[in-house]
Amino acid sequence: MHEFGNVDEQKMSLRALVTVNKNGSIVLVAQDWQVFCNDQPVPGALTGVLDVASQMAAHSLLKLEIAAGSSPADLLGIARIVASDASPGDGGAQVTQKLAALGAKTLKFTTVAPVVAAVSAEGPALPVPINDGGTSGAASDAAPSLSQLTPEMSRVSPEELLASLDSAKTSDACTKALDDLVLVAEHSLRIGKTASVGDILHGIVIRDAKLADGELKRAYVLTIRRMSKPALLRAVASLIPKMPARKQYCYEVLERTGEDGADALIELITQAPTADDRKTLFEVLRELRDAVPALTRMLGDSRWFVVRNAADLLGEMVATDAEGALVALLRHSDDRVRRSATNALLRLGTPAAIKGIYDAVSDSSPEVRMQATAAIATRKDRRTSTTLIRAIEEEQDEGVQVAMITALGKVGTPDAVQKLIKMAQSEGRLFRKKTKSFRVAAVQALGEAKTPAALAALRELATGKDKDVRDTATRVLHARVPTSQ
Repeated sequence: MHEFGNVDEQKMSLRALVTVNKNGSIVLVAQDWQVFCNDQPVPGALTGVLDVASQMAAHSLLKLEIAAGSSPADLLGIARIVASDASPGDGGAQVTQKLAALGAKTLKFTTVAPVVAAVSAEGPALPVPINDGGTSGAASDAAPSLSQLTPEMSRVSPEELLASLDSAKTSDACTKALDDLVLVAEHSLRIGKTASVGDILHGIVIRDAKLADGELKRAYVLTIRRMSKPALLRAVASLIPKMPARKQYCYEVLERTGEDGADALIELITQAPTADDRKTLFEVLRELRDAVPALTRMLGDSRWFVVRNAADLLGEMVATDAEGALVALLRHSDDRVRRSATNALLRLGTPAAIKGIYDAVSDSSPEVRMQATAAIATRKDRRTSTTLIRAIEEEQDEGVQVAMITALGKVGTPDAVQKLIKMAQSEGRLFRKKTKSFRVAAVQALGEAKTPAALAALRELATGKDKDVRDTATRVLHARVPTSQ
């Protein structure tokens, strides 16, 4: 339905279906917008479940029976039939024809009304629905009532449908109006009318907010749950940068749909084509109550880039509630995730977050160590200088070591300056066998420190024998000290 061009994903899904089907027969039943598999309810939060329920209702399908060991061709065929565009009101005639054409002997459909072939003098046999008594071409009154998208409904505006909802006098009439709105919203999504999707969802949400508990309230709650599909909510979220005037009502829909709404908005933020779009979407995300729980849940995702994106967003939101989960990410197997976690923890600035950053200075990844070094360099205290001094002596990566030396200059505590002076001197024990680049880095770091002791050391180094060190010290002094001095 949604990724018809993604052949690789379809192949993977088909292999999974074949494997499951080897274990036994499958019976899928659609009832009250739920899907039951072998009499057990399938959670509506799982991907595709609500789509299956919607398509079965649109096709007038009550039950799909799949015998054990059905062939891949039959399984693919039934998926294509269910995913195809429906002909609402045909009593299941269209899908029955397609199943017959497939020629599958291991599949069986049960429709809202049985379908038989009626022979006409004017033409070939046509499938028509009949009731159990066989006395009429209409569906039996005992059959379940399922809303179906008629051509007339597809041409009605969201405003008119919502007006019909307001004029409904009974619970049954209200439920029917809500069912119609769901179908029209899904149809609008398929044809690219995202504004109509937003109008419908917002109209239902604001009416639900005004209702007290009761049967009518439950009907609204169930409808909102049915409409909390990723595709529908992404359509609403996509209106935020496109139609700024509708920003508030998009927020109201996403807030009402909880973590589902937050998930949809988060996905759009990570895929935003421009910085302005991302900023606009992020402003709404920060206001959603379920944004932090949704992002925290994403930290447990198996895909590294999903975890990284969630960590970045939690950091931007300064989500202190996610502190523990972000600290735990410092043990993640992917160093890209650990770098993002380090940056996020710096933004949080809590004691536990800062401790985590200090620990990350000894991470196994050079990139993470460098990120942690840059993070703690903003804290000008003895703990930071002690951590950096110890880390510099143990560091084997030249790039990280230079970054640590630079950070030590930014910290600028007395012990940090004394360590830098020793590093810059040629007879320093640590750098006796090191290249001049380390001494030069220490000289530049002394310029960052700008303390009296650092400036005095620079003046001495500016008269030294080593040309590179002497030139660097002279240049740093001219940059840091006014010419009058």
